[in-house]
Amino acid sequence: MVNCRVCWGSHGCDLPKGHEGHHRCRCCQCKNHPEPDSGCVGAYPYYGPDTNFFGEDKDEPIYPTSL
Repeated sequence: MVNCRVCWGSHGCDLPKGHEGHHRCRCCQCKNHPEPDSGCVGAYPYYGPDTNFFGEDKDEPIYPTSL
């Protein structure tokens, strides 16, 4: 399995390449998601709508799934 190569800040997505839905970093143990003020940046909603994604797969389409 090849991981998705998308990062934001110091976090990177641990889901399989081409996954559906939001990116997620394995470090996120926060049970407050999807609360925008949870303070955790390891999973959606990250830093907010202006999150800067980078990495080899950042332009691949991600098909949204419901939270």
